[in-house]
Amino acid sequence: MGAKPALLLLSLLLGQVLQLTLCHNVFIENKEASQIIRAKRANGRLEEFKPGNLERECVEEICDHEEAREVFERVDATDIFWAKYLGCEGTKLFRTPEHIRSLRACVKTEGDCFIHVGEHYAGRVSVTKSGKSCQYWKSNFPHRIHEFNVTQLKLPENFCRNPDKSSEGPWCFTRDPMVRRESCSLPKCGETVVLPPPPPTVKAEQRYVKSKCLAGNGETYTGNLSVSMGGRTCMQWSAPEVQALIKGKEFLPQVQLIKNHCRNPDGDMEGPWCYVKEAGGNITIDYCDLEMCDAPLDKFVEETSGRERTTLDGKRKAFFSPRSFGNGEQECGVRPLFEKISKEDKKEKDLLLSYTGSRIVGGEEAEIASAPWQVMLYKRSPQELLCGASLISDEWILTAAHCILYPPWNKNFTINDIIVRLGKHSRTKYERGIEKIVAIDEIIVHPKYNWKENLNRDIALLHMKKPVVFTNEIHPVCLPTKSIAKNLMFAGFKGRVTGWGNLRESWTSNPTNLPTVLQQIHLPIVDQSICRNSTSVIITDNMFCAGYLPDETKRGDACEGDSGGPFVMKSPTDKRWYQIGIVSWGEGCDRDGKYGFYTHLFQTLGNPTLSVQSRSLDVLTTPDDDKESNVTRLTLNPSTLKVRRTAGMSGCCLAEE
Repeated sequence: MGAKPALLLLSLLLGQVLQLTLCHNVFIENKEASQIIRAKRANGRLEEFKPGNLERECVEEICDHEEAREVFERVDATDIFWAKYLGCEGTKLFRTPEHIRSLRACVKTEGDCFIHVGEHYAGRVSVTKSGKSCQYWKSNFPHRIHEFNVTQLKLPENFCRNPDKSSEGPWCFTRDPMVRRESCSLPKCGETVVLPPPPPTVKAEQRYVKSKCLAGNGETYTGNLSVSMGGRTCMQWSAPEVQALIKGKEFLPQVQLIKNHCRNPDGDMEGPWCYVKEAGGNITIDYCDLEMCDAPLDKFVEETSGRERTTLDGKRKAFFSPRSFGNGEQECGVRPLFEKISKEDKKEKDLLLSYTGSRIVGGEEAEIASAPWQVMLYKRSPQELLCGASLISDEWILTAAHCILYPPWNKNFTINDIIVRLGKHSRTKYERGIEKIVAIDEIIVHPKYNWKENLNRDIALLHMKKPVVFTNEIHPVCLPTKSIAKNLMFAGFKGRVTGWGNLRESWTSNPTNLPTVLQQIHLPIVDQSICRNSTSVIITDNMFCAGYLPDETKRGDACEGDSGGPFVMKSPTDKRWYQIGIVSWGEGCDRDGKYGFYTHLFQTLGNPTLSVQSRSLDVLTTPDDDKESNVTRLTLNPSTLKVRRTAGMSGCCLAEE
């Protein structure tokens, strides 16, 4: 009988084993297991679906993303809640009754809000209370950020944050050069605040539609405006002093000079102007505050004949008077150690091939004397690199106006603050016997330079006290003629940018980010519509942008310290190098979808002659090689164009955002 119970027990055990073997759901899914565990914790299977579940799991306690997903059961709803939860500091707040009340109000508020001072706000709002767009944290345009290390703090893009724990809540630096920082359009959680409506979404092309602007160069303007941009009353065109000044000028016969109204009798590309008398009795000219309609960059292309090529054999035609421009025009753009001995540098074929088909980030070292027109703009005290520049004759240097004058950076340099260094290759080492250090005696900033909005007409001239002697390492670059601009200014055509700026985007120019020698990079010109769509800044026809598209494998850009330097192209016809642009501004360095912006040299200088009254000589003009003579006039008063030092003001050049 004793064997029967043992046999029965064995049968029962075998039956249990067989049942387990045939079972298909020995192990359950992780999600189901988690629900079972949490169901036990909730003391009821239906507890998971009660509204109080969110309150208990994520408000009274700290929840993670997976727990939030189980509450909402939908990925999209979870992501929306989680972004708000992080912005409400839900994962960081110590749970006290006061904190729980604040967090409850925060997560239940429609839209973005912050609690306390918003120190941990992590939302995506990027607009201030007054509707201004926020500046990128890693950018220095338009405002230089020196309060804290934005890279170390990992401040994202241009989203509102509160890195200094301001009592006003999340804030940002604005894109308005006149307003440095401003609180953001964000309510405090639980408070009823009527916020201004968000700025309307405007397509990029619509931002450039102007209802009130002058076509062409404003030659057809017949209004009665008689006050200049400088606030001076225009002189009568019939005044004897004015008649003496315009005698012999080739004015357009269709432009009627009436009373003292602003007019453009010589087709000045900057628009209508007039003569004005200053307090000291000097007579000069000033432009009138009239907006011009933008012209496309490719307006130089003649549709009937396509891309014309003009072979310029023999001696170069001179356009500038040596008395004012100085020497160098005949030999410009022909490098002594390359073109003069029929030698190519290692990379110039890359440019020429692009014609047939940053701040230098991602660039490489330039060959010695491959950019003999490169100039270093240097601050006297403390001694430091300010900007790049270019040599255009033995007397004159070209740079960006923002390198001289940019109030948002407390910058307003005079001739006593700056020296220029020519023939340099090394950034820091004094190159004895090669480089020349020269003082300057005059600064001329473009009279319509607009630092308040978009750095339009970002160009300035520096005159050296003594003419420089050309050498293998010191040689001028050519200024573009109409035919050069017409044949080279095409999207996809590459130009060369040189400079000693940052090698990478960073918070500051520390030695590890700076090159030891001159850097260069080749960048393709970008279609103007792409340039305009890449930024909220208004892009004018005085600018162009260059860089690689996000889907291209090549990278590179200009960067902090390269401002004012040249964007040059080599003409495949006369084998000379021409400066097409000036490094102006950008939003960071080498970012996807962002490009470097350059002053369009031909467009900005225009056809009229730029002259200085004190010299009574023509200083500079962009030549029109389709005409025999191009000297008209534009007399600029040096007393108003020289940059004066303002007490207590100092600063460095604009780092490309």
